[in-house]
Amino acid sequence: MPVVGSSAYNTAGQITAIIRSLLNDASGNLFTDGLLMPYVNSAYRKVQRALAAAGQETFLVDDVLLVVPAVSAVDPSLQVVIDDSTAPPNQLPTDLLTPMEIWERANGSSNDFVRMVDVTSSGGLPAIGQGMTLGIWEWRQDGLYFLGATQDTQIRLRYQKSFPDFSDGSSVVLIRNAQEAIAYSGAAMAALARGSPLAVTWDKAAQNALEDLIVTTVRRDQRVARRRLPFSARNRG
Repeated sequence: MPVVGSSAYNTAGQITAIIRSLLNDASGNLFTDGLLMPYVNSAYRKVQRALAAAGQETFLVDDVLLVVPAVSAVDPSLQVVIDDSTAPPNQLPTDLLTPMEIWERANGSSNDFVRMVDVTSSGGLPAIGQGMTLGIWEWRQDGLYFLGATQDTQIRLRYQKSFPDFSDGSSVVLIRNAQEAIAYSGAAMAALARGSPLAVTWDKAAQNALEDLIVTTVRRDQRVARRRLPFSARNRG
């Protein structure tokens, strides 16, 4: 989690100030923070979704440890789920959007974690009896589903998260350098709600600003060196 006091992060109040300037209401006679906040939050979520889809690491959380309880009997009809309604401390994180990877080990042990297999897109969990380990997992209905194991199992979860909505002007914007993309999009929605022709202008500006952020993310990923195998090595098989 970034340090909230860092000067690298803006506040929602700075975003609403930009919006008021764009809509020719710098004094805030009409577009107060309270009126603009729903638009700003909608724009904030839009920017998050776009950057997460582009692969920005800001939204990745790792090393979240949860425990999947043992099943009471070996039964192919049984499944175990961890979701929002699971009793603490083993419920899903409140900011989880999508699980990315899961590893497992026997609960209480110091063994290495072993990567589990995601079967969400390959037919889901099979109807087979439980063993000592979980092995596979499925994401459906906003829950992590497992066949279960005959012993308590600790899992390590890596997931994609979302940031909380802004509550007021002092809320911190947890995406670096995103103020224009959020402000232009918020201004477009506020203008559209009042039938202003400026809505089209600021919507285009928002798309351009968002594309600039996405390009930065993609370029950062491209800096990772990837060496191709020599031709001779690829033909040894």
